[in-house]
Amino acid sequence: MPLSEKAYGKSRTLFIIEGGAANAIGTLASGVIVSGFLKFLGASDAINGIISGMPICAGVLQLFSPVVFRRMAKIKPVVTIFALVHRLLFSVMLSVPIFLSDSRARMTAFMILYVLGYTIGSFIGPSAANWLVSLVPGKIRGKYLAVKEGVALITMTLVSVLMGMAIDRMKASGHEELGYAICSLVILAFTIVNFTCLLNIDEPKAALSNNPVTIKSVLTVPLKDKVFRKILLLSVLWNFGLQIGGPYFSIYYYSVLGMDYTYIMLMSFLMSIIRTIAAQAWGRIADRKNWAFITKLSMAWLGLVHASFLFLNSDTVYSLFPILQMASGIGWGGVSISMFNMQFEYAPQENRTVYIAANAAVSNMSGFTAVLIASAVVGAAGDFRLYFRTVPVSIMQVLFVVSGLLILFTSLYIHRCIREKRSAE
Repeated sequence: MPLSEKAYGKSRTLFIIEGGAANAIGTLASGVIVSGFLKFLGASDAINGIISGMPICAGVLQLFSPVVFRRMAKIKPVVTIFALVHRLLFSVMLSVPIFLSDSRARMTAFMILYVLGYTIGSFIGPSAANWLVSLVPGKIRGKYLAVKEGVALITMTLVSVLMGMAIDRMKASGHEELGYAICSLVILAFTIVNFTCLLNIDEPKAALSNNPVTIKSVLTVPLKDKVFRKILLLSVLWNFGLQIGGPYFSIYYYSVLGMDYTYIMLMSFLMSIIRTIAAQAWGRIADRKNWAFITKLSMAWLGLVHASFLFLNSDTVYSLFPILQMASGIGWGGVSISMFNMQFEYAPQENRTVYIAANAAVSNMSGFTAVLIASAVVGAAGDFRLYFRTVPVSIMQVLFVVSGLLILFTSLYIHRCIREKRSAE
């Protein structure tokens, strides 16, 4: 039986709640929490950057997703179970220090759980995204994604601030590992919420395709499409520019500038408020104009912000950092919803999962290449400092400037090259 309008509405609402829980889990299993945890385990900044970038490498496995899911009448059972395992692994990985004493064993166990968790998440990513999009008509997608983004940001920010305070308190008392154990329990609680939502979300009936899907077709079919080929290049440019500096922001805050978790999370909360407001505005603009327009503008803004981190140092951390965080929120409010939707806007509906998987795979390969390059630069530079007039500049700040310039170039690429539009409906 076709789904009723009531069923569509209920499922869209549950996906908003599910997204809030998923983003809270993702925040506690990435970013500054993971960077601080790795430092606690004894990882160097270069190794920290590589490990933090491992989820991007795991994303290459999205190539296999359409091969498995293409011939399934129902993807919900597999996505739901895999999502549960994916998030349970994150809950366990931050409890490793409680059960192991050897530092090498701790690091090894963490890496295995971390990479395996993100690998499973990446595998179901394209199908989960397609499931969501199948429930949201294009005419309301901009507004819906903005609301979903807002709920997710508020949830994950409140959770991250509280967890940051908990870890700082445990660290001050000499029991930092207990702070991470509390994070594990919180991840477990959100995993239960997320799993419950997925169980109750309906899945529209999809027509099974008689066309076989292979790894070769996933790689070649999107490349032969002259319209979508531009989106592939966009994703490559964007992810390379973002990841050349992206993993090092959290490391720079915590390891170089010595900020505590509470201050970092409070500033993230400030950014999330701005990002939520901005996402609403960007979404309305997208519904009136198009997704390429807001992608171009928000990306240009974000590139300028990344380059401005050149001026963030120990002397300006309490005056400039809040401004940069608010400015980042404006840019991310547009980029986060537009890059998600651009791939659906320009991919044909019949082979949508194949196109999304290919896009994710090539963009992740590009991003992880950038992570490796950045890690090699940080490792080779050591304590080397450049000087901007009389102000010392770390090698990480140089990477932030390079990241900003590359993102600005990506915005220019959209302006000059992405004109032809294909409706995803």
